[in-house]
Order: sequence, then C-alpha cells, then structure tokens
Amino acid sequence: MFTTRIDGDTHFRFRLPIYEGPLDLLLHLIKRAELDAQDVTTSVITEQYLEYLNLMQELNLDVAGEYLVMAATLLLIKSFTLLPHAKGSDVEEAEELKRDLVERLLEYQRYREAAAKLGERPLLGRDVFAPPRQAEPGEDQTKPPYTVSIFDLVQAMAAVLKRLADRAPRSIQLRDIPVAQCIPRILAALEDGVRIEFISLFDDLTDRALIIATFLALLELIRRGEVTAWQEERSGPVYLSRGPRFGSGATAREMAELGDVETAEEEVGDR
Repeated sequence: MFTTRIDGDTHFRFRLPIYEGPLDLLLHLIKRAELDAQDVTTSVITEQYLEYLNLMQELNLDVAGEYLVMAATLLLIKSFTLLPHAKGSDVEEAEELKRDLVERLLEYQRYREAAAKLGERPLLGRDVFAPPRQAEPGEDQTKPPYTVSIFDLVQAMAAVLKRLADRAPRSIQLRDIPVAQCIPRILAALEDGVRIEFISLFDDLTDRALIIATFLALLELIRRGEVTAWQEERSGPVYLSRGPRFGSGATAREMAELGDVETAEEEVGDR
C-alpha cells in the first residue's frame, strides 16, 4: 500500500492489485535486468532501487518505512563489500545479511507465483479452487496482456518527467492543482473505448504539478477499477483502457478527499 501526500495535511491511500512492498520492487528490478535472485545485492540493483525511491518521492508518494529499511540493508551490504580493509566480523555480517535477503526473496517469489496460479482458477466454493483447465484443440491460446505494477507506472512516469528536464526554467510559481480536476480529462481520453498509450496522456502538459496531479488521478481511477493499465509484453509500453467499472463515478466525499497537489513549480519556456 502507498500513501499519497497531497497538500501537506491530507493523505489518501491506494492499493494496486499486484505489487505492494520492497521485495516486490526487488523482484521487479531483477526480472527487468534478467538477473537471478542471487544477484539482488549487486550495485546495479541497489542503484536502481534507490532511483525508484527517489522517483516515488518526487511523485508525491510517501515511501513506507519498510522500503527505507530495505534501502539501508542494501547499502550496508554494499559498503561492507567495497571496504578494502573490512574486518572479518563485518564481512561475515554482510554475507549473513545477503543470505537472509536472498532466502526471503526466493520464499516470497514462490509465494507470489503460487498465489497467482490460484488466482487464475475459478472459485468453486469457500476456499475451494477448480483444477487447472486444459485448453481445447484449436482454442486461441494467445497470452493475455500483462497487468502492470505500480513500479511499471513509476518507470513510465520517469519518461514523462524527463521530457520536462530539457526546458529552461524562467521563474518559480506556486501551483495548487486539485487531483479531482484531472479525472474527467482521463475519462474523456478513454470515452470511445480505444486504448491509449500511457505517455500520450501527458503529451500536451508542461506544468509539473499538473502532470503529477494527473498521475495521482490515474492511480485513483485504477484503484477504483475505472481504468486498466497493461502491457503487451514485459517492459514494453504501458497502455490504458476502460476498466470494468468505467463511468461508475465517485461520491462527492470521495472526490473531496483527493485534495490538491501543492508544489513550487518552475515556469518554463522554450530555449
């Protein structure tokens, strides 16, 4: 679960169906880099993990303490590994931390894979799942789209924010953007039922606060089931389409609880 910081006092929480904690983020990074769980403490994974934390904070996502604990663990292991004159006890501690982390990661991976397989089976009754179904001859066995994680969305947002970095700042202005204000625009983009690419949602936006508010509004729509985010292939472009609850709307109270994105914004102009 992530907490989104809105206006300094107001917070709302959202939960996406797949990825939840630091072990999920590590698995995500390992799979993306095509590495093994044994490589979890390599420098590239540690650096990417820290980059994700920085980006999530930049997007107004309050990073839970468990993410910071994991970051400290990775950095501690890295420091012991790099120290040229580390004591024997320090090296042993680093090795023990690494073994413990790898074991936790492998156990968690097995748990998630088992849970995913059970989730694919129809529920016959309370706690009773149907056996795996065999495909019929001639049946279309095309793989369904991949459901994206919060980390895939954060990664996609990195590309959006990168486009702003090339614009020269002119002045600093305070922006106060209601998150709820961004929801109709997202729904309108999906009104005709055609999928859109995630990054295209931000094509005409140059205001950083508005971009972040739009991203938070999208997370809320995904949480409510009004929008579905998916990929045709792992690490491919993220697409958005209408979810099963598209158009169901939110109550006035729910909309009010979304609050505003308040930030000091650099007004930008062409070079």
